[in-house]
Amino acid sequence: MTTALLFAASLALIVVAAELFTNAVEWAGFVLGLGAGATGSLLAALGTALPETVVPVVAIASRQPSSDAVAMGAIVGAPFLLLTLGMGVTGVAVLLRRRRPVLEADAGQLRRDLGAFAAGFALLALAVVLPLPARVVVAVALLGIYAGYVIVTLREDRPTDAMPEPLHLLRWSSARAGSKGEQRPPRGGAVALQLVGAVAMLVLGADLFVRALDRTSTALGVSALVLSLVLVPLATEFPETFNSVLWVRSDDDRLALGNIAGATAFQACLPGALGVVFTPWRPGAAGLINGTLTALTAAYTLVLLRDGRCQGWRLVFSALPWVGYVVLVLVAGERLAPVHG
Repeated sequence: MTTALLFAASLALIVVAAELFTNAVEWAGFVLGLGAGATGSLLAALGTALPETVVPVVAIASRQPSSDAVAMGAIVGAPFLLLTLGMGVTGVAVLLRRRRPVLEADAGQLRRDLGAFAAGFALLALAVVLPLPARVVVAVALLGIYAGYVIVTLREDRPTDAMPEPLHLLRWSSARAGSKGEQRPPRGGAVALQLVGAVAMLVLGADLFVRALDRTSTALGVSALVLSLVLVPLATEFPETFNSVLWVRSDDDRLALGNIAGATAFQACLPGALGVVFTPWRPGAAGLINGTLTALTAAYTLVLLRDGRCQGWRLVFSALPWVGYVVLVLVAGERLAPVHG
């Protein structure tokens, strides 16, 4: 299979699988009696963050020549793309919603999401200068931060009675049943089957993507880390961004924002814990610049949404750091690659 076909097949599998997974976990949230905050920041974020989590896991396990670089690029680059391009595209969706061009979310939930992300990301930055034994301690701390974040989010959550879209696996039979109001919650077996199938597709798609990226970096003579900091997040963060746009269009602003902000907390803590233990965790100049811009963009988001409301055009400016970073990578290229010692 050619490299282009590998990229196309992996991207298609990742996008379809993430949609199936997200749809299933939304139903799981409904069955468990969770509200929009926990469903968006925990379950939906988990579902759409799964591709960028599977990519470093598969990269580390496959032990390809560029495995460590791909894993580090996916872990460091994912929150950056979400907080920049993801927020910017969400802002465009808000602007296009002419009847209400203002994003309205839960300011408290956003502070919890980005607070957990900031704590985790700070530990990831510290781990760059630490030896492996100390990085293991950092990994344990990252898991503890996320566990505490989950507990607080569930404690502050308010249940909702609104049903999600029909389970994709049963969509045809749901459509035959009549209107959305007549649909019944799917059985647990159907939800589990869709979850398992989606995870299998994600693993296969991630493996194909890692192989294609390894071929591309070898053919172009460009560092796999530099490529993965841009290409891996661009591919794997598409589900989060796409879902947030759909939620904005349906006026589910809390789900839209929680999907993005909650995913950044997950990414910093869980994939981050894997990265600091199972890779050299030396992201080089490209990763350090990326991390600095990520922290600045997170602060910008918190300021914009300090009261839970923000005009769409202000969110659009969040995409500028990503555009600038891509230009820098294209111009500097290999000079941003890490030097391992």
